[in-house]
Amino acid sequence: MSEREEFERLLAEGMANEEMEEAKVEGIDGHEETSGGSETPPPEEDDELADGSEGSGGEGESEGDEVYTESTDGEPEVEEVEGSGETKEESTIGEPFTQIDEQLERVFGHDDRKRVTATRSYPWRTICKLEITAANGRSFGCSGALIGPRTVLTNGHCVYMHDHGGWARRIRVSPGMSGSERPYGYADSSFYHSVKGWTQSRSSNYDYAVIVLPSNKKLGNSVGWMGLANLSFFSLMGLRVNNSGYPGDKPFGTQWWNANNVLAVTSRRVYYRLDTYNGQSGSPVWRYRNGKRHIIAVHNTGGAVFNGSVRIVKPVFNNLVKWKNAYT
Repeated sequence: MSEREEFERLLAEGMANEEMEEAKVEGIDGHEETSGGSETPPPEEDDELADGSEGSGGEGESEGDEVYTESTDGEPEVEEVEGSGETKEESTIGEPFTQIDEQLERVFGHDDRKRVTATRSYPWRTICKLEITAANGRSFGCSGALIGPRTVLTNGHCVYMHDHGGWARRIRVSPGMSGSERPYGYADSSFYHSVKGWTQSRSSNYDYAVIVLPSNKKLGNSVGWMGLANLSFFSLMGLRVNNSGYPGDKPFGTQWWNANNVLAVTSRRVYYRLDTYNGQSGSPVWRYRNGKRHIIAVHNTGGAVFNGSVRIVKPVFNNLVKWKNAYT
């Protein structure tokens, strides 16, 4: 069997697994909102999609359905890669695609991650270390990214843990954390939004959520935030993407970056061989092009051949923009 045939076989197994995940939400709208926590949410509004807003040293713009925030501060120590489809085709051989487990993440061969020490620079300061206290008192770690003044994008399994009592008791959010240093302080939250596809059906295809920060902790106004993009299949395939978060196999509180190509795209997911580890769940996968940064997926799973993420398709994009606009 050729490498190409092996890749296609593995992709077919991955898509079959995705179909099993989709079957879990049969009979419900997987993107229907669910909320948890102690804050009373505001009444729903039918706002138009809004542009990005200014953060400290950042300016917001809009481009169709894409929103983003940029920084005018100094260049980061780790250079992001420019997103481009002009990349060599990558093939994968070896073990078959395994059942996706939201707790399993993987480093492939040589560890290509680089530590980000300039976490006061944009966009690294928008990426957050999450320290989670579950409903049953257990502690966990995840990653997230600010997408608004009070809104932190992460995974559903970071805010709602089926095996640990449901909605998290508390999540401490520290943007730009670097070791023991929290240059922008932190905010504790117990108010979250996710969707029924995760909280009711536990489907990894719907494993996304936001943490809503308290009204007196608008950390995004200090650090800025990255934008969101709903990109087509053809825009995503072969795209060079960035990922940064807080993996549990590295020293506590340190942020690590990696870049690689998108290998496969389905109706709800994006697959790649970005090196990740437990704790990086909820971290942003973003495109950097012409100085603009858009989150195109939320990292959530690993396997023997691919790591993967929840693709920001139109319903996901709409929910995220609605939640972002509700808390300013």
